[in-house]
Amino acid sequence: MRAGDSSRMERPPVQPDHHRHHHRHERTSAEADDHRRHRKTPRIRDDNEQRSSGWVWLAVILCTLLMIGVIVAGATVFAVYLIYKPKMPYMVVTDARLGRLVYTPADGVIRDIQVNIGVLARNTNSKADATFSNFDITVGFHGADLALLRARQFTVARDRSVPLPYDVVSGGARLNAAGMQAMEGAIRAGVLPLDVFGKARTRWKMGIFLRVQFWTRISCRLYFNYPGNGTAWPIDRHTCRSRSP
Repeated sequence: MRAGDSSRMERPPVQPDHHRHHHRHERTSAEADDHRRHRKTPRIRDDNEQRSSGWVWLAVILCTLLMIGVIVAGATVFAVYLIYKPKMPYMVVTDARLGRLVYTPADGVIRDIQVNIGVLARNTNSKADATFSNFDITVGFHGADLALLRARQFTVARDRSVPLPYDVVSGGARLNAAGMQAMEGAIRAGVLPLDVFGKARTRWKMGIFLRVQFWTRISCRLYFNYPGNGTAWPIDRHTCRSRSP
């Protein structure tokens, strides 16, 4: 074999051009696929998400407006309270006297009773008139109602009082066994206890729009000298005064 021929056989074979183009195309395609995988796809918001976001903002706005309204209303009420300094109207028993009592122990019936009771309706508000309505006061003995004192609706001017003198005349009532025993004990002791209890609705205005109303209730016991002149023991106006809840 010739020397020139051996040198030609040892030379490495040259790849054809179409193979090089094929490998370059594969590499370019792989790089493009990798680039597409790492590239972020833009997010498309649907209509449902937009509508839900709108409802959320609407709820936030409404809650904010409600909170502002509550704060403004509270501040207004507090300011009116500081200006008017409201006080509860009340009733108080000022005097009482037992004029007559006819009782028959045999059947336990109070056949006749006459009591004079003075009640004062008081309005201590300095900037508002007060109205009393549904005025009912009962006089009783040991659970038996003897008389009902009533008054029509009336108004008490600011920082004023209205006296309500009652001359109670009642046909009496029948007492139960416990009441008969209590009456016999009272006659022996010479002191007759009578209960005064009842209620009235009071209302008044503070400012232009604010109206206030409460029930005021009274419950106390009066002691009369009987048998005797029928005068009442000194009345404690603090305990014989109505209270509002």
